[in-house]
Amino acid sequence: MLSIAFVPSIALLLAGVALAGYLLYTAIAARTFITKVHNSAPIAVQFFASLQQERQLTLTDLATRGAVRAQLSEVRHKTDATGAGQAQNLAGLYDQAPPRVQASINQTAAQLAQLPDFRSKVDAGGVSLLDAYTFYNRILDTYTDGLLGVAERTPDAQTAYLRATAMPLFVAADQMARSIALASGGIAHGGLTDDEFTAFIGMAGAYHAGFDNAVPEMIPAVAQQYNALKTTPVWATVTGVEQSILGGNHRSLPPGVTPQQWQASATQVAGALMNLYIQQSTNATDIEIDTGNRDLITAIAAGAAAIVLAVIVTIIAWRMSSRLVRRLDRLREDTLEMSDKRLPSLVERVRGGEDVDLEQEMALLDHGDDEIGQVAEAFNRAQQTAVAAAVDEAKTREGTNKVFLNIAHRSQVLVHRQLKALDEAERKQEDPDQLDLLFKLDHLSTRARRNAENLIILGGERPGRQWRNPVALADLIRGATAETEDYARVNVGRMPGLAVDGPVVADLIHLLAELIDNATSFSPPQSRVEVWGDVVGRGVVLEIEDQGVGMEPEQIDELNATLADPPDFSVMALSQEPRLGLFVVAQLASRHGITVTLRHSAYGGTRAIVLVRSELLTPVPLADEPEPVAPPVPVPPQQGPVSDHPSQPTRRAQPVPRPVETPPHNGTLPTPEPGGTPVNLFRPARE
Repeated sequence: MLSIAFVPSIALLLAGVALAGYLLYTAIAARTFITKVHNSAPIAVQFFASLQQERQLTLTDLATRGAVRAQLSEVRHKTDATGAGQAQNLAGLYDQAPPRVQASINQTAAQLAQLPDFRSKVDAGGVSLLDAYTFYNRILDTYTDGLLGVAERTPDAQTAYLRATAMPLFVAADQMARSIALASGGIAHGGLTDDEFTAFIGMAGAYHAGFDNAVPEMIPAVAQQYNALKTTPVWATVTGVEQSILGGNHRSLPPGVTPQQWQASATQVAGALMNLYIQQSTNATDIEIDTGNRDLITAIAAGAAAIVLAVIVTIIAWRMSSRLVRRLDRLREDTLEMSDKRLPSLVERVRGGEDVDLEQEMALLDHGDDEIGQVAEAFNRAQQTAVAAAVDEAKTREGTNKVFLNIAHRSQVLVHRQLKALDEAERKQEDPDQLDLLFKLDHLSTRARRNAENLIILGGERPGRQWRNPVALADLIRGATAETEDYARVNVGRMPGLAVDGPVVADLIHLLAELIDNATSFSPPQSRVEVWGDVVGRGVVLEIEDQGVGMEPEQIDELNATLADPPDFSVMALSQEPRLGLFVVAQLASRHGITVTLRHSAYGGTRAIVLVRSELLTPVPLADEPEPVAPPVPVPPQQGPVSDHPSQPTRRAQPVPRPVETPPHNGTLPTPEPGGTPVNLFRPARE
């Protein structure tokens, strides 16, 4: 749950860090680049000046056929030295430079690589003045394009404008140097050619127009120096030579001007003009550095603010999500406790018929009025609906159970009266045939009574029969056998000389009658059912073994689980195979702590093992001990012993003690007598 809140918070934090990093990187990169440009300006100016001087001396050397070779060689060394320093500066700028500046650096490096070969051609006299003029101009034009690229790299509009206004000064200063170089070479050669003269006119006019047009954009200090330069003698000397050449005298200098004076004046003016560009450009660079510093500070502040904001948002989101998670955890714990413990217990008590104060015991969840509270309220309504349904179900079950038991008790009363009438008829009858018919009717009535008792047991009550005194196991087995339809097939073997406590007798007779009846019902008609008992460490074991088709191991395991832990009758009745007889046996065994287990028989059928605990047993009563007297239940003589069974029982027709009559279940029902009808316990497994 916390991840739902942390994911956007962490994303925001990362975005803040990324934004801060980007701003810092951009500001630092811009400041670093412009600082490098500013630091490389002095060596660049020296390189430009030496290259311009080499251009002028190269043209003069070509015109005079080597007259200034020594001076030219000296300037060439200076150009190489300053060019190496400039190349190093450009290499440091390359990674941070914009594409246009990088292209300029590459072109300049290629052109400077051609310089040694070009100088060799100059020394050999194989280059014209215009070719030399064009070669050096191309190098300087490439630098000019790179300077324009630096202006484009400027992030601030103001500094970009100031740097752009400085470029005309650089161009005009170079144009002035170009015009001097053309004039120097042409005069030394004996006059300018038409092409050289045309180029001279263009350069001279261009640099004058360039400076005059740049005056409004110059900073005050630069404008003041420019105006002062125009009043100096060196400016007058340079412009005087220009006017003489433009007037048509391009073969010699004007009267009164020596070549040395003219060259010195031209060098001084060119340096002054280049200095004007440097001051204008430096002003732009200083402003740009200041802007970069401000941008860096702003980037640091903005980045820190973004990070702080992201951290604050993350903390708030964490606290809010933690609070939400705690509320959800509490809701989960409350609902789980209610659904797993309190609500099932409450429903079970309601179903059990217990009076429950729902207002006091059905605690409602209260988690506020927001969405979580609405979920809790929905659970409250579901809980109330479930409890209301359980109450209605309990009322319905209680009413149904009352009707169910009322019908069972009515049937029990009728069967009880029928048995009494049969007893009287049996006592008065002398005819054997008629007496045999009465015995059959008595037996069927006994089975009907057991059916009625089954209904009472299924309804959760006890049958009315019970014994006050202990009953011997042998008599008890005979009574259970007498309640089965095929009693003639039951072979009762050796029984221990012990008795069962009176309160247990009725239920144990009923339990054994169910098992014996099912053993006879689900075995071949000609086969026998063996019943015998033995004393064991924990009490007495009674075994009932048939010779039927048996059951699958999975079915036996399932039935044993039901016998060990009787399910709720509603669960049993609603299952696909109800097995109501099994439910009756399980209920009776659970009531007295008797253990009933099913096993495979050696004959291929099923063996039911009934363990009666020692606490339920007692010695057989003495013969003179008073015992209730009742008419005997007929048990036909044994049809023939089973020679291979270890018990070798002897069957005799003996009377089974009648139970003492107890008060009816509801105050009106008489106590029934032993007997009943089998419930098909094993039918689901054998069909």
